Order: sequence, then structure tokens, then C-alpha cells
Amino acid sequence: MKPNVSVLISGPSRTGKTTAAELLAERYGIPNIKIGEEFRRTYGIHTSHHVERDPAFDKKMDDFQADKIRTATPGQPFILEGRLAAFLASVERAKQPLPVVTVLFWAPEEERMERQLRKVKRDHPDSTVTLKELLEGERQREAYDLAQWKHVHPEIDDKNVFDPDLTDEQGSPVYDLVVDTRVGMPGVVADVVHDWLVQRGAFDNDPA
Repeated sequence: MKPNVSVLISGPSRTGKTTAAELLAERYGIPNIKIGEEFRRTYGIHTSHHVERDPAFDKKMDDFQADKIRTATPGQPFILEGRLAAFLASVERAKQPLPVVTVLFWAPEEERMERQLRKVKRDHPDSTVTLKELLEGERQREAYDLAQWKHVHPEIDDKNVFDPDLTDEQGSPVYDLVVDTRVGMPGVVADVVHDWLVQRGAFDNDPA
């Protein structure tokens, strides 16, 4: 079964977005668009790390996402994984109803960096990196990214775009579903999203 809505997955790094998005796309047999991969393919930039980049790159990627969102149809759903995908969708949905849903993957900062530390130790057993160093690096990257996003989208101002209670200019929730990814492994998180889609009628024959 394919859902009659496209699923936009946002959230800070190390919340399991990529793996869960892959599982959902495979489950439904629909395209999986990864903005991180688009950055790497187009500009050779790994946005999972702190990398200086031209704000024009961000604008191009955001325009690409916004176009996908505004042209989404019930008959051709997709998964879109991008940290600003839900924010961009909130702008487009303020103009017209769209067959998209927005999901925030969330976990506390220290939990996310502990996951990263376990991954580093697993992949590089001789690494001496500490949790403190990972936290400092992540905060530096997040501050840089926020400055980039504010440059491209001044309306972001000093908002926390990953606030589960974030609202748009009309006071509507930016996120339709918030998943605390401490609930379990990515497969469990993907099941939470799927069960929520079932409950909201996203697999009905007629578009919701």
C-alpha cells in the first residue's frame, strides 16, 4: 500500500531520520528524497559536519524542497528527509492545502551525541574523541546552520525550528507528528509513523 500523502521528515542530527526514511520508502515502494545526499551530490558537501558553504547552496536546496512540496499529489507520494522540510512545508501549506504530512524526529542533545559516540567507537575503535568534544562540535554546527537558514529565511529569526510546539505565522502547528526517537531503534520509529498514518486514514482509497 502507498499512502495518499507525502511524508516530510525533519529533525536535528542523529535522530535516526535517514534510516527510518529508508525503511518507510521501502515499505511503501515510493521515492526517498534525502537532502543531505542532494548536498553531497551537487556540491560535495557533507552537511552532517560543520562545513563553511555559500548560502546560495542552501537556497537552491530549499527551493528544490519547496517545489517538491507544492507540487505533491496524492497519487505520487514520496518521503522527503530534510532538516528544514517541515518549516518549508508550513510556508507552502499556508497558501493552499497540500497532500503532505510533517514529522519531527526528536531526542535530547546529549542522547543524540551519545549515539554518535557509540557509532564512532564502533567504526573507529582507536578513536579518543569524547562526548564533550562531540557536543561542542554539534553546537558549533547547529549555530552555523541557524545563521545560514536565517540568511536565506529571515522569518526564522531566532526560532528553534526543531521545537515540537513550533507554530507558523497563523498559529498552526508546523509538525503534524512528533516522535521521540528514544522509543526504540529506527524500525520501531518507522512503525510509529506508519501506525499514525493508518490512524489518520492515509491509506484510504480516496485522498484524505
